[in-house]
Amino acid sequence: MTRSLKWRLITLFCLLIAGCVGILSIFLSNHLEDSYMDNLQSRLIQEVTLFSRVVPEHITESADSFDAYIKKLGASLDIRLTVIAPDGQVLADSLQSPSEMENHSTRVEFIDALKDGIGIDMHQSASLGYEMLYVAASVKDGTGVLAVVRVALPVEEVYAAVGDVDRTILLGAVVSILAAGLLAVWVAANVSRPVKELTAISRRIAQGQIDTIQIDVSGKGEMEELAHAFRLMTERLRDSIKAVSSERDRLSAVLQRMGDGIFLLDREGVISLLNPASERIFKLEAEGIIGHSFVEAIRDHEIHSVFEHARSSGKQEMGFVELAAGRRFLGIIATPLVSQSGYLVLVQDLSELRRLEKVRRDFVANISHELRTPISSLKLLTETLQEGAASDPAVAAGFIDKIHLEVDKLAQLVTELSDLSAIESGQAVLRLQPGDISTAIKLAAERLRPQAERAGISLGVELPETLPQVKLDENRVEQVLVNLVHNAIKFTPKGGRIKIGARTQGQTLVIYVSDSGIGIPEEDLTRVFERFYKVDKARSSGGTGLGLAISKHIVQAHGGTIWAESVYGKGATFSFSLPLT
Repeated sequence: MTRSLKWRLITLFCLLIAGCVGILSIFLSNHLEDSYMDNLQSRLIQEVTLFSRVVPEHITESADSFDAYIKKLGASLDIRLTVIAPDGQVLADSLQSPSEMENHSTRVEFIDALKDGIGIDMHQSASLGYEMLYVAASVKDGTGVLAVVRVALPVEEVYAAVGDVDRTILLGAVVSILAAGLLAVWVAANVSRPVKELTAISRRIAQGQIDTIQIDVSGKGEMEELAHAFRLMTERLRDSIKAVSSERDRLSAVLQRMGDGIFLLDREGVISLLNPASERIFKLEAEGIIGHSFVEAIRDHEIHSVFEHARSSGKQEMGFVELAAGRRFLGIIATPLVSQSGYLVLVQDLSELRRLEKVRRDFVANISHELRTPISSLKLLTETLQEGAASDPAVAAGFIDKIHLEVDKLAQLVTELSDLSAIESGQAVLRLQPGDISTAIKLAAERLRPQAERAGISLGVELPETLPQVKLDENRVEQVLVNLVHNAIKFTPKGGRIKIGARTQGQTLVIYVSDSGIGIPEEDLTRVFERFYKVDKARSSGGTGLGLAISKHIVQAHGGTIWAESVYGKGATFSFSLPLT
């Protein structure tokens, strides 16, 4: 659950104060510790300086006398004193017997004292077992370093003093945070109260109670300005809601018909609103059309006449208009709005529905035509046999061969229709696997080369040395190639040439069959893959007209595309693409 503004402010204030106090406490603690250590270090430097002055007077005494003197001096000063020979051997110590102490040649303070005159280090004493601060100084005579003297004090007292101060600082920090928390509660309550009042008013506005709201929010400064701005906003919102309510009916009519083109017109036929579908259908731009008359925008008197009939009759009018030489077919509905405040013109693009209807009619007509010819031939042949031709074995055999030929044509038509139906419905299962298209191309060329040679046409294959693999059903792709090459043979005159090839294009492999035949008119290129579609009599001899349609669906089932390119009278090229593996 989201916390309120009040508690977020309290939490923020407490965190900020706690952070500041914590940082200050750490700084003070570290500063105090550093100050204590600096003072202790300064004291030890003074002590070792004085100590270095008295050592030369007694170092020539016997070892026992010198050690006794150092112990007595250390006890009187309440400090540890050590005298070390230049080779690191301890000569005397105020707390330990020199013979029991290890060589000090590796101690940091000893090495620094020999090098720089003064050496300082803090580490745990090997003989006493607790941490101490050591300051060493070299004692020199005329010939060199006589000895190194060292003074030391334990640092536990420093840590104890710093600990006492830390506890005092921590207690002050806790008290400061508690006092700041109480102050934060008071501040947050005063800041959040006007916000809560405005939030409650906002909820009432959201519930539709805007007409009964009276804004009287306490607060000074920015809160007073916020309340004033909120009051102005509420008043303007009341006015906006009233304006939106008056437009609701017109906007509702537009929203209900957003799937088709919509024009919203005023009483004079001037456009006040149009949707993207209208822009697409008539290739318009809303910014440049709104405010212009309807007829000026669409530039078609038939569509405008539907609107004029609706305006004159005051009733809904419908009409159908054909544009662009039959390539566009539109349905128009003009509806007067409530209280004659304007008109709604609905434009439905029925071109695709009309095209599909034409395809259906063409299909029925074509299949009827394809069936009528062999059936008429069969009827004629059987009637001739019945009338006496059957009594002559030689004549009867010829008629029976013709009957077989017509039956084969019917069987081919039925087989191709069945194949086309299975591929279109997805019932034909393709066995796709990575393979080399070269095999299918060579098999198709070998199958049709004898037919091409009989027609006096050269059939060649041009392939690069290596081709990338594609996923294909080799038998189905070979069927496509056979259809395309057979089609090229039919429409290429004697002495012509046909070429089969392949090339890589992006992430696809493009296979093409080009011929030097009579070509295809430009207006027919987009329809050559329709079922039973034949361009003209010269290109429609023989066949069922289903080969290219079957090829198209096989290629699409492979995830590719197929297309035709041609210059009429100069040959044609049929190409299809397959995605690379």
